[in-house]
Amino acid sequence: MADIYQAITDRILDSLEQGHLPGIGQPWDPSRRTPLIPCNAVSGRQYSGINVPLLWGEAEGRGFSQDRWLTFRQAKEAGGTVRKGAKSTLACFYKPMKREIVDDAGEPVLDDEGNPKEKHFAILRGFNLFNVDQCDGLPDEVTNPPATSVEGFDSVSELDDFIDGCGIKITHSLDREIAGYYPRQDRVLMPAKERFHDADSYYSVALHELTHATGHESRLARIGITDPEPFGSDRYALEELVAQLGSAYLCGHFGIRNEAFDAAYIANWISVLQADKKAIFRATGAARLAAEFLKQTHEENRTPASTDQPLKESAEAKPKRRPQADDQDIELFGHQWPLGDSVKLDSTVDRGTFRAQVTRLKQMGYQFDAATQTWTYSAAAAA
Repeated sequence: MADIYQAITDRILDSLEQGHLPGIGQPWDPSRRTPLIPCNAVSGRQYSGINVPLLWGEAEGRGFSQDRWLTFRQAKEAGGTVRKGAKSTLACFYKPMKREIVDDAGEPVLDDEGNPKEKHFAILRGFNLFNVDQCDGLPDEVTNPPATSVEGFDSVSELDDFIDGCGIKITHSLDREIAGYYPRQDRVLMPAKERFHDADSYYSVALHELTHATGHESRLARIGITDPEPFGSDRYALEELVAQLGSAYLCGHFGIRNEAFDAAYIANWISVLQADKKAIFRATGAARLAAEFLKQTHEENRTPASTDQPLKESAEAKPKRRPQADDQDIELFGHQWPLGDSVKLDSTVDRGTFRAQVTRLKQMGYQFDAATQTWTYSAAAAA
């Protein structure tokens, strides 16, 4: 069986050895296409995690005009055909898991502190995609979907509202030469906007630093921020990779070019990925969670669109939950993370994982409804 971990890591390494990450840090110019988050051309569902840089890299390297993909079967069912001789692109389904370790009697094995020991693993399988540019005879709604705004954002200027609504303090200064996030102050320091050569470069750098800020102990408690190590270390390199990818995901979401790239980290990233073929999967998973955290926080903080809504109704509205999580929650819930207000667990997972999911849902304030077999978030239980 082919080693999918190694095959995907090798593709990322190829890009790094050429001096960039897929879709990130290219020598942009106005004539080049701005990459959007890759999506399935039939369902419209966006790809996530490791598939985003993988598909960006393929579209970039092979000169495809769109970030729209589909399987051979989907092309046929849509009334089209994949062009003869077209080379497919490897993508993957990746679901981190963990399982409770049990003894011969089926009882949990405990560690020195009395907690059940767990084994971490992942479900990984590859599948092949084709870009719409590789197909003939597809209907217009598949190849040329109508233009739509992205979740209510009509222009780059709306990113100011997004950044302000993330709840993270940003200070601008004409005297600053570099941007940075400072965990002790829990503050992002940025050069003044007028010091950037265009809007895309400013916003991509700001989103890079905000991704770092999601790692603060009061948010996602990512070890690269809560317990940092110096430049040159694997932990430092991975945290920068998370921020780089988080900024790229958000730029792709809003349809702007990503220019928040520092070639100084390339050698460190190459070293980390060469030593650990699963590192890129952890980094893309953490970046996805960080981007989703920022989007959800903004959604919670934004002013209601209607000014006619009674203040009392607004005050009594059910508060939304913030995903106070770390990488273990990503591994535990896999594709179900981030969780919604209602969660239905997959009863076919192994017993240890299912029990761990139930325990974690209770900790986060979810209550079980036996009639519907779903877990529903309760603000009172979470208080």
